[in-house]
Amino acid sequence: MIKHRMGVGLVAAAIAGSLLIASFALAEQRNFTIPVQEKTVDIGAGLKYDAWTYGGTVPGPVLRVRQGDKVHIHLVNDMEIAHGIDIHAAAIAPSKHFAPIPGKTDLSYDFVANVPGVFAYHCSAPPMVTHIANGMYGMMIVDPKAGWSKGQEVTLEQGEFYGDPDDKGMVSGDSKRMMDERPDFVVFNGVIEKYADHPIQIKVGHPVRIFFVNAGPNRTSSFHVVGTVFSAVYRSGNPANVFHDVQTFEVGPGDGAVFEFTVHEAGDYPFVDHAIARAYKGAIGIFHATP
Repeated sequence: MIKHRMGVGLVAAAIAGSLLIASFALAEQRNFTIPVQEKTVDIGAGLKYDAWTYGGTVPGPVLRVRQGDKVHIHLVNDMEIAHGIDIHAAAIAPSKHFAPIPGKTDLSYDFVANVPGVFAYHCSAPPMVTHIANGMYGMMIVDPKAGWSKGQEVTLEQGEFYGDPDDKGMVSGDSKRMMDERPDFVVFNGVIEKYADHPIQIKVGHPVRIFFVNAGPNRTSSFHVVGTVFSAVYRSGNPANVFHDVQTFEVGPGDGAVFEFTVHEAGDYPFVDHAIARAYKGAIGIFHATP
């Protein structure tokens, strides 16, 4: 379990409900304790993966704070090998704070979340490509001081798995394919075609906001929702970096974006990585819109 104190809003599900964030809330202290654990996880299509995880899930928990909040990170490495945590929202010296720690030890560091946006976090231990591909990544949302307009919120994290399944459906990580940048599966929120099998429910005429991170570790995402044009896209999730009326938007490994759209007709609206081969590898889902 991920422990949180002082009223921390920890978003662990893919879909948060509709909400209106109050403007200009006072800065708070936000404390997160995150265990590093090895765990076999379901990755869809009847397959499993022996993953390295933050908090027992791939991706790890969504950590949510507000611009100006003071953030305390406590990482507890329950595994036997070295791990760390690099949070892209933290403007601090990586040599002092992100350096990996040995197994069965812990680390803590503090920072102020000065810049709003949607940020990746990931393991900092070498070889980093292996640690990320094995599941050690997640998202931090730093809400702007003025908040967001009302809308249904969805969190999506794109990731990659490398390796062939054995006769029991267990996928073992293939380090050569990781280094060659040849993913066998590309997934949203850790599962092959997760939202094709279980569509995300939305409402006609109701704004939708997607907090999106591409964990990689290697491939750029060309994110697209079929049948829509994004009314706004915020590069890195920062309201200062806004684009309007966008069809498809690229998000590189280790980057994020916020996508906003509204549908005007009931039906199914697929979302994909528009590098289409990746949709066939699992990076496809559906928004199901009802009146």
